[in-house]
Amino acid sequence: MKKILLPLTLIVMLASCASPIERRLTRNPELYQKLPESQRVDVRMGRVAEGMGKDAVFLAWGRPARVQTGQRNGKPLERWSYNDYQPVYTQSFGFYGGFGGLGRGCNGPFGGPFGGPFGGGGFWGGPSLDYVPMEGRSVEFVGGKVVGFTTPVR
Repeated sequence: MKKILLPLTLIVMLASCASPIERRLTRNPELYQKLPESQRVDVRMGRVAEGMGKDAVFLAWGRPARVQTGQRNGKPLERWSYNDYQPVYTQSFGFYGGFGGLGRGCNGPFGGPFGGPFGGGGFWGGPSLDYVPMEGRSVEFVGGKVVGFTTPVR
């Protein structure tokens, strides 16, 4: 039993450290094997190139956040968009009060230091960090093949 458990444990540990690309390749080996060798190199590097099919883009970049359809020069067009996240820093301050009722406060029988006989209250606030989704990269397909793509400038 120990001979089986140790290799299995190592495999699970190594799999948890795998990159998102490696996880997609492990879960979809048949898609990867169908790609030409030149596209396999790009997929492993997380790159998209003109002429790639949807399977190659999926393996390189993952599932898109949005898919749009349209036409270009009379041919069906499909655009995959991927989210990126921009940090937004804010400062927030405020006052709160409550109606906790008699005998329910935490600072004596009449509530907190700011609430008087109606319950507790106080100040809140400080810095916060949120991440706002925005379009990061996109790829366009005509006839199921990449005809163009964008990546953010960093």
